[in-house]
Amino acid sequence: MAAPQYTLGKDATITGLTNTNIRDVKVSVEGKKIDKTARGATSRKSVIGMKDVSIEVEMVDSPPVINTVVTITHANSGMSGTYWVTNVQRKEPLSDIVSFAVTLKRKTAPATGP
Repeated sequence: MAAPQYTLGKDATITGLTNTNIRDVKVSVEGKKIDKTARGATSRKSVIGMKDVSIEVEMVDSPPVINTVVTITHANSGMSGTYWVTNVQRKEPLSDIVSFAVTLKRKTAPATGP
């Protein structure tokens, strides 16, 4: 049986998660700040360096284990690539069902996009 493929939005899919109860997906792109202040300068200067992309998937039932590899494809977004599961959090609210927040971090460079 092939792993299910989930649609994340326009022209975006995620494969590699076997859970069929995905509730929500959150994508975060953060530019890392690099300090380029010269010695003796009177003010700080910085530039934006590499982008850090992380994706959080909220699911019910059977979360993946750490180091599971997930593939994301998205036309022209810079989000495409291979990701690792780096964190699994179990949420146990008093008035709702137990769910899991699974964090994915990029393993390889983007296939397309900026």
